[in-house]
Amino acid sequence: MKKDVTQTTAAVVLMAGLLTASVATSADTYPRQPGIKVTNYTFDYTLSDQSNALVVKQGVDLTFIQPGVKTVELDLCKFSAQPRSAQMANGFADPCAEPGGGGRGGAAAAPTGGKGMTVTSVTAAGQSLTWQHESDRLRVTMPRGFSAGETFSFTVAFNGVPATGILIANNRHGDRGWVSNPWPNKARNFRAVFDHPSMKATHTTSVTAPVKYQVVSNGLLIEETDLPGDLRRTVWKEGVPISTWLMSLAVAPFSVSHFGSFRGIALSSWVFPQERDAGLWPFAEHTQPVLEFFTDRIGPYPYEKLAQVQANGVGGGMELASSIFYGYGATGAGRQLIAHEMAHQYWGDAVTESDWDDVWLSEGFATYFALLYQEFEDGHDAFLEGVRRAKATALNYAITNPGSTIIHDNLADISRVIANGAQVYQGGAQVLHNIRGIVGTQTFWEGIRAYYARYRDGTATTADFRRTMEDACRAAGDRCPADGRDLAWLFTQFLNRGGAFQVAGTWTYDAPTKQVQVTLEQTQPAGLYRMPIEIRVSAAAAGRAGGAPMPPQTSRTSHTVQLSQKAQTFSLPSDVEPLNVELDPDAWVFMRATFVRK
Repeated sequence: MKKDVTQTTAAVVLMAGLLTASVATSADTYPRQPGIKVTNYTFDYTLSDQSNALVVKQGVDLTFIQPGVKTVELDLCKFSAQPRSAQMANGFADPCAEPGGGGRGGAAAAPTGGKGMTVTSVTAAGQSLTWQHESDRLRVTMPRGFSAGETFSFTVAFNGVPATGILIANNRHGDRGWVSNPWPNKARNFRAVFDHPSMKATHTTSVTAPVKYQVVSNGLLIEETDLPGDLRRTVWKEGVPISTWLMSLAVAPFSVSHFGSFRGIALSSWVFPQERDAGLWPFAEHTQPVLEFFTDRIGPYPYEKLAQVQANGVGGGMELASSIFYGYGATGAGRQLIAHEMAHQYWGDAVTESDWDDVWLSEGFATYFALLYQEFEDGHDAFLEGVRRAKATALNYAITNPGSTIIHDNLADISRVIANGAQVYQGGAQVLHNIRGIVGTQTFWEGIRAYYARYRDGTATTADFRRTMEDACRAAGDRCPADGRDLAWLFTQFLNRGGAFQVAGTWTYDAPTKQVQVTLEQTQPAGLYRMPIEIRVSAAAAGRAGGAPMPPQTSRTSHTVQLSQKAQTFSLPSDVEPLNVELDPDAWVFMRATFVRK
């Protein structure tokens, strides 16, 4: 079904009565505050070996989008002397509950209570503000009514032991450390923030800790000052706006290697000293080639640096902006994990889903772009093998869980955001592959570059991505087929619909008419899909050179048929009996299919 295959007009059945509605829109249930915009945070942490408590002084810079805003509410987990239940009264997971670790792969610990933050003051320009800290929300009353466009800054002081979102523990070598892992909504355990992807801001992180520790966070290192009492103050500044779940912090004994730069981007790795020899090599070996591939095809890398960090309590990798955290096995792991996490610097980090319903814009993209890097390095066959594995994983889940969809429908329990991970990761990747098959590889990359340029350092929805790809198709003119100029049908079928597209097909050769007869039947339990599908006919072709017979040659002819009905038969010309007939040979279509000779 690639765009350059020839259509056989006798075999094409015209579409009628198919899905043409716009992709359904939804949003998770996080409480928005549309009247304000956070432009910057400053976090000042004091850490100690004598306690797990954090002492925090935090600044918040606001711009008012609408007049008349009376209060501003920040997410901040409140101190609880007793262990919290893992579930709130509504049955959803409590992002402020123990066990600790947070995010994906955090280490578990028996709940003890005594976790959470106690606010001691909220001030602006040295004057106290009225505030209330209840139900894990810090409500700050504004000192006056502001007009749209005005700015305001205030400072919050608080302290306590975080329940999760940052792991404070010894690593497997017995060294103490602090490792943030706030995904998806656990930054609120040690930051007073709008803990949602829709609110992006720049920030500065300052850490005062014992001098034996190294500190890494987002952005550029702007200060290191040794202080009395064997302490050191380290300050990192991130000048690019990011969501709170991407804000990083790792404090531990590290072996740090600065292994060069690429197009002005400083590259470094941070691994535990005991694993220096094994840990530094994969990052130094793979980081620049992967970065070069993505910058050449997508656009400029979005951040000031790229630090590859070994992190206690992280499983696999965690794509914190400009500082990627990896678990123990990752430092010796392969190129593909590194490629996945580096793809996230573009998809999820720079271009962030507007809300958690659209998490596939992060995870599906990173999964597919790692496969695209594999295609570049290992060739098309290795790529197709990866695509087919991803497709099988996603289809197995979708068929077993027909009520589940790639795009969530008003997600309320944010802990469930990747409960359908096979759909979000592998299914999302297959949707991208299907789009590439519809519009063609060149147009696909043109659309990808346009999408990145439009929404870099901001947020986007699935509808935004669809419109950008449609624009790229229309701009490509005849190079892009009509099927790609309005992609609502494809997005609706695969992103908002449960179950899976399933096809059973047969072929036979009719020698008198020199036609290959292909029958395709949609076998999913309910509803029909619309899809252009490539069929490749391979036949023997003999020739003569100077009167001498030539070795047998194989000719391959591709046809695109349009499947839209329950069962359809297509006639494809072939002067000789085919050696083989393949349905969707490049695995473009997100479907489960059987196809045999009758």
